[in-house]
Parts: sequence; C-alpha cells; structure tokens
Amino acid sequence: MSSLDDAIAVLGCFSLKESELSQAEITRRLGRPKATMSRVMRTMRDGSLLYYDPKTRLYSPGVRLFELGQIFRARRNFLDLLQKRLQVACEVGGHSAYITTFDGPDLVVIQMIRGTSPVAISSTPGFRVPAHCNSNGRAMLALLPDEEWRARVPEPMSYVSPKTPADHAALQVVIDEIRRTGISSSSDELHEGVSSQGIALRDPDTGEVLGVALSYPTAMRTDALRTQLSTLLNDVKRDLERAVGLPNL
Repeated sequence: MSSLDDAIAVLGCFSLKESELSQAEITRRLGRPKATMSRVMRTMRDGSLLYYDPKTRLYSPGVRLFELGQIFRARRNFLDLLQKRLQVACEVGGHSAYITTFDGPDLVVIQMIRGTSPVAISSTPGFRVPAHCNSNGRAMLALLPDEEWRARVPEPMSYVSPKTPADHAALQVVIDEIRRTGISSSSDELHEGVSSQGIALRDPDTGEVLGVALSYPTAMRTDALRTQLSTLLNDVKRDLERAVGLPNL
C-alpha cells in the first residue's frame, strides 16, 4: 500500500459522528504498522490535512481539506442555482428539501433546505444511505442507463425495509415507473413515518447526477399533497433548464 493509499485510508476513518480520533484508534482500524501510520499522519499533519490537538491527543481533518472543499464548492454554480430555487419551493410547500450526490452504491446529503413547517424532517449534510431506498436515490438511479445503475448497486442489495426493492428485478420496475412519470416516491422506508417525493438532475457542467427530495410526515400524505410537491419539483427542474439554457436535464 502506497503512502497516498494510507493517507486516503486515514481520512476515510473520520465521519460526522467521529470527527476526532486517536492515532492508536486509526492504526487499529486500518491494521497498519504503528511506525508507518506515525510517519503518514505526521506528514499529513505537517501538510495541514490533519489537525492534532496536543491537549486531547486526538486528530481531526485539517484546514487544508476545508480550503480544498471551498475550491470544490466555488465551482458548483449549478448547485447554487438549485439551492436557491429549492429555497423558494420549501417556502411555498413548507417542507424540507435535500440535495444528494452519489458515493458508490450510496447517496450522500450535501445540502439541506429547511421548510417553513414546524414539523421538519432533518438529515444533516454528510448523512448517507443506500441509493435504492428512498425517492431521490431511486430518481438518481433512473437517470442512469440500466447497465450503469446495476453496476452501481450490486446484488445482493442492502435490506432497508419491506417496502424497499429487494433485488434488481424489483428495482427495475420502480425505475421504469420513475422514467415514465418523472417523479419518484417513498413512504415509511428509511424512517417510519417519513415520506418524500424526489427527482434527479444532471449538472450540465460536470455531468454529475444530483438528487432532490421534498420530505414530509406520512401522516400528512394525501393525493393533493403529493401532487403539490410533484408540481413544485417539476417547476424547479423547468426553471433550471431555462436558467442553464438546456432543454432537458
């Protein structure tokens, strides 16, 4: 394993739930020699990829990663447009919205826009789930060619709930319906009592597939609400198509 592989593995140990870790814990998780990890983590600390707190003796992601993240964020003009348009949709509909991206077979929340309703469904940026288990994830998969989504979500698929497609054949049926209607739905799958309507868009500059979902309590689920949220999502998509000058995202 190269030093670069070691550094990537070290960064992979951190998460929103575990933002600080000791060198001993990282070494244990990766199963690498102590001397190797000491050298790699010292180099990462010197390069500001890691921050070391001498009081707690814990490591956390360094400021250089934040700087690189800002560069990444500054280039995402389409995401800015999407976020602003979703803010309007959340104010009108009252429910929270999420923007997600792929990470292997999972989707990861990269933006949350809170609605005006006092009942809010909340998932923080960085939250990840299997892409086949909710509305925006399945909409994202539906935007891919069949061979591509099948490769991205290998069988056996992760079990989430009795309402979630259990294999490729079941997921294909759902994807075909999403492609036909342009809207994806989910109810009581990832979280009991939570429903959502979702769509997917492709960033015209990067080609990246982004998912969008409006979430709401299942107790409020009616045909009228589903129609309202579907209309809001389609309006978001249409407005973005006009803004970037493309006929079909």
